[in-house]
This record gives sequence, C-alpha cells and structure tokens, in this order.
Amino acid sequence: MIRVLILLILIICVFLLQIVLSRTKSKIPGLILPAVMVICYVPFMYAVTGGPNILWLIATIPIIVLLVIYFICRRKYRNDQMEKMQIQDLE
Repeated sequence: MIRVLILLILIICVFLLQIVLSRTKSKIPGLILPAVMVICYVPFMYAVTGGPNILWLIATIPIIVLLVIYFICRRKYRNDQMEKMQIQDLE
C-alpha cells in the first residue's frame, strides 16, 4: 500500500513538473521530460519485449499525457501572446 502511495505521489510530481516546465517562455524545457521518457522507454521496451507489440502502446501513454500537458500549456501561452499583439496593434 505504501509503495502504491509513493508511486502515485511521484507520478503527480512529474505531472506538476511538466506543467511548470511547459509554462516557461522558452519552448524547450517543456519537451525535456517527454524526450527523456522516449530515450529511456525505447531501449527498455526493446530489451524486454524483443520488438514492437501491444506493450509498446501501453508504455507510450505517459509520454502522450506529458505531450498533451505541454500543448495545452503552450496554447494558453500562445493565446496570451496573441492578445498582447492585438493590444499593441490597437495603440
């Protein structure tokens, strides 16, 4: 039970870190965690399964979730930038 709780806390911390990194002005920090996960997952999954199969799809779910968080946060930042540009155009 304790291990499950620790794992859940770790997952929540990773998602919160992804949100913080994705909200920075630069685009690069938000892509660090998904890139690290891809770099770690591909060799591991190849060693465990011997090649692509259904387990690969399941293993990519966290990567997809991190990318969705990234694009949602970046869209909000882009909308803020567009509003600033429109205000400057009106002046």
